[in-house]
Amino acid sequence: MRLHPRVPVASAFDLVSAGALTCALTCALAPDARADEGQWMPEQIAELDHEELGRRGLERTATELWDPAGGGLLRAAVNLSGCSASFVSPEGLVITNHHCAYSALQARSTVDRDLLKDGFLARTRAEEEPAPGKTIRVVARIDDVTAELRAAADAASDDAARLKAVRAKTRALVKECDEEAPGRRCEVASFFGGSQYRRFAYQELRDVRLVYAPPSSIGEFGGEVDNWMWPRHTGDFAILRAYVAPDGASREHHVDNVPYRPEHWLKVSAQGVRPGDFVAVLGYPGHTTRYLWAEALAARIEVSLPQTIDLYGEWIAIAEELGAADPAVAIKVASTKKSLANRHKNSRGMLAGIEAMGLLERRRAEERRLAEADREGVLRELAAIAVAQRVRSQAGFLRAQAAGGPTLLDAAVDLVRWARERERPDAERAPGYLDRDRDVLWRSIERRLRDHDDELAAQLLAAVLRRAAELAPEQRIAALEGLIAGKTGGREVFVPAARRLFAATGLTDAARLRALFDADAATLRAAKDPLLRLANALADEVEAAEAVSEREGGRLLVLNPAYFELLRAVRPGPLYPDANGTLRMSYASVRGYRPRDGLEALPQTTLAGQLAKVTGAPPFELPERVLAKVDGAAGTIWADAALEDLVLCFLSDADTTGGNSGSAVINGRGEVVGLNFDRVWENIAGDVAYQPSRSRNIVVELRYLFWLLDQVEDATALLDELGVGELRGKERPTPRGDAAERVAGQVTTIEREDGGDAASGRSVSARAACACVSAGGRGGPSQLALVALVAALLGRRRRRA
Repeated sequence: MRLHPRVPVASAFDLVSAGALTCALTCALAPDARADEGQWMPEQIAELDHEELGRRGLERTATELWDPAGGGLLRAAVNLSGCSASFVSPEGLVITNHHCAYSALQARSTVDRDLLKDGFLARTRAEEEPAPGKTIRVVARIDDVTAELRAAADAASDDAARLKAVRAKTRALVKECDEEAPGRRCEVASFFGGSQYRRFAYQELRDVRLVYAPPSSIGEFGGEVDNWMWPRHTGDFAILRAYVAPDGASREHHVDNVPYRPEHWLKVSAQGVRPGDFVAVLGYPGHTTRYLWAEALAARIEVSLPQTIDLYGEWIAIAEELGAADPAVAIKVASTKKSLANRHKNSRGMLAGIEAMGLLERRRAEERRLAEADREGVLRELAAIAVAQRVRSQAGFLRAQAAGGPTLLDAAVDLVRWARERERPDAERAPGYLDRDRDVLWRSIERRLRDHDDELAAQLLAAVLRRAAELAPEQRIAALEGLIAGKTGGREVFVPAARRLFAATGLTDAARLRALFDADAATLRAAKDPLLRLANALADEVEAAEAVSEREGGRLLVLNPAYFELLRAVRPGPLYPDANGTLRMSYASVRGYRPRDGLEALPQTTLAGQLAKVTGAPPFELPERVLAKVDGAAGTIWADAALEDLVLCFLSDADTTGGNSGSAVINGRGEVVGLNFDRVWENIAGDVAYQPSRSRNIVVELRYLFWLLDQVEDATALLDELGVGELRGKERPTPRGDAAERVAGQVTTIEREDGGDAASGRSVSARAACACVSAGGRGGPSQLALVALVAALLGRRRRRA
């Protein structure tokens, strides 16, 4: 890639010192690979091997990390509308990813004031703007409610009654908790397939405001080309602030609100990390299926993932084409397109990773061992449920995409279901449609209306109709047959009917939509609006499908706990539960990896590597005000002394998944050194299995943020509040010691096939040859040539010193 004309080309020595020199010394390995697997519940932290963690660099005790009585660093981690975030000041300042603030930036943008393109900085509290749709949940207490829910399940007469009984008891426990304090929001979460239950009491903060977000050319540098890839050079960070009423009560945005004062917040560090350093990730991982039985995994590989890739690929192409033709549509579709692209690439990577790991055969082999102890036929029943779900999966997927996809039809279905569920007792209402969900549901409907475009909606729905028309007769979706009208063919065949549907609806009127939100089910069922008529028909089918799923779910409340008992007999060590959106900690080391044969990936990227990618066009462009400052970046206090450059991102082997976006990554002292924002391509399948040699998460270094705030934005007040303002204007310290010693400190920690460890004196196989990639991703010269080059360069450095 060509450099930006204003960026000076680095000397050969500088390029080698930042890449090949480090690479040439990778045979002097840092500590060997450890299986840093586990998304640990707060209560499990005390059970970890803290003596070993201390040797690796953790300086905090178990109680300092989590104290059930009300303390601990983990309490500074918060849930930001499904992302993770953390308090980093006593004045309610919250740090998270740019992509976690993306929808709020989109909502505040217009063609004339595009916060996505230009970024946002509030220099004073008065300039901070509302972040529409964003809420923050702060954990207040965690209760063990296993006994209550297991008793409810055991008392049920059949499978369907079992799930209803658990749901009813859950609602009662949540309601009791909600009523304890104003602004309280409680949830009950299941662990180990219903073996354990915990009730989480949160304080929900509803006034969240934008403070800082870089331009998307930084926050999304590399775009979908680099998404799920390494090396990365993305400044995926944003800063927000939580506000409350003067008395501390949670309330919506109001001019008299004041910054929230958290009981716990994290200090930030400007020291950065080095390869081999201990780090930990604090956040709310969303959803993993590490314990999926073999037949269910087979269905995902052969049906679920391929159909997701197929439909979402077409939806992305539609959004790109229409967005390119109209800037207003481009803004409307930005968040949806980003989400679709992420899930599309995730599904592709999931398939590739599962195949590379040979996971299905491994799971089947494990089940053959489990079968020896399976006296109750648990595995046989689980397989039968998976087969039944597979038969329904294709129609179920398309029905779900029609009823809950990125069009106004999703809002119409929500209107219908909201009206119906309000007429049922709380214990029988579907999740997401309780009275406590009213505001969240309305904000979701408002967002659909705000993002609606008739042509975009018609094209997206037509893509679903084309696939629905190809279903077998017994799998057809009756609600869509009127639009299909016996047709078959490409998407264009179904576009006219979809256009007529959206052209005829009155739901694009905000006042009418708001009035219908309070209407009863009979009124909505009698409505003549074509979109509401379709929504009613789809809701009927969705509810019928949910009834079948509820019977299976009731049976799984018996089978899953038995399955985990079988697993404990064959899997050594403690089991951690699948991610379910609750607070967790993962510990790790900063380390690189081998993406494929013959290549080794270093664990840090630098500004020089980013500039080498710059083409001047999306997604590899940088703002002029940033390019004007790059020449002096390596000499600032924010640069890394060992690498002699500004570090942008780093890798660790932390166990993360979706929902961990925005998670604080802390060092051994408990200080924030970065923000988790992605995983490598080879680790997408980490949602179904952790693999030490492939499981790497990507973290953006906070020093990159500090450099931007200091050198580019001149954001003195913000740096002061973050506690690093006194470092402004200082120069990078000169590294001490021999050049070889300095470079050895940069050496990547990469797994070897024999588990060798040069630092500990263990043998390192001859197979551990020094093949590597630079920060820009290009292969280096041969090992012997590099060794000779290193010797010459080190001699040159000594003469210059």
